[in-house]
Amino acid sequence: MLYSVANFSSGGGKAVEQYGVSVVIPSYNRRDAVVRALDSVLSQDYPNLECIVVDDASTDGSGEMLRGLAGEREALRVIELEQNAGQGAARNVGARAARGRWVCFLDSDDELLPGSIESRVSVFIEDPEFDGIAFGGNIVAGKSEVLFPGSVEKGEDISLQDYLKDRGWLHTNAFMISRERFLALDGFREDLRQKQDVEFFIRALCRVNARYCGQACSKMHDLGDVRARNHHERIARQGYRFIDAVRTNPEVQGRVEPDLLKDLVSRGVSTYLSALYRTGQYSQFRKALRRSVRQGELSPSSRWLKRYLLSWLRSPSN
Repeated sequence: MLYSVANFSSGGGKAVEQYGVSVVIPSYNRRDAVVRALDSVLSQDYPNLECIVVDDASTDGSGEMLRGLAGEREALRVIELEQNAGQGAARNVGARAARGRWVCFLDSDDELLPGSIESRVSVFIEDPEFDGIAFGGNIVAGKSEVLFPGSVEKGEDISLQDYLKDRGWLHTNAFMISRERFLALDGFREDLRQKQDVEFFIRALCRVNARYCGQACSKMHDLGDVRARNHHERIARQGYRFIDAVRTNPEVQGRVEPDLLKDLVSRGVSTYLSALYRTGQYSQFRKALRRSVRQGELSPSSRWLKRYLLSWLRSPSN
């Protein structure tokens, strides 16, 4: 899908050579936080680097501010979209414009840690035949260290099955992939406004493995209720699109064990139902819960029964 670009600003057109990396930051109304994010990219020791901020039609003056910074910083490029397209689409726009051999991504309210770029590039340099995902750890808000689902050593691979057993292995902020491979995979699904990273990782891991670079690469920051509320609202609006995207993918059907696929669908349905409940869409919640139980996507546990009854008490008609 093509998007109208309102402005394209570049800090002098720094050449990105053979082992170059492009870091793409999608940003929407993050005028203050995005500066911290791009500073964390431009302060990396890795010299062959460009930072591309894709402003997703912000209304808080971000675009003007970023244009000014692009005029001052050689490695910074800014793309401004005329209409809000969502994080997945903004990331894809940035990846298509990238000049680096490899691409990675950073949310506008988070930051890269020192050595983040070099450690992931080293995965590819040490094994030129490797064309998968290089990944590091992500430190979540409120924590001081990476919490992986299990032990993993530098240079060790994880597979699709490993990821499906626990999605804590990979995070959008902490993976790197060749631009060519990313585009061959068609990037992020743009019809998803939530869980587009999970769907991408599942699709990518159907074809390649992910290899650990040996360190934490990114750090999330706590935005409190803003991030949580937006998370639930986007999932509720998205409905079953993520679930359908995964279970109708023939590569997933051919490579994933039936029990793992069933568990994945069940977790996706649970997330959707929780979003409906938490955003007060009680009538839709009850309807979706009954549907999921009838189709065998979800077991009628005591937790869901309790929420079902409470939804009637809170709003019989909503």
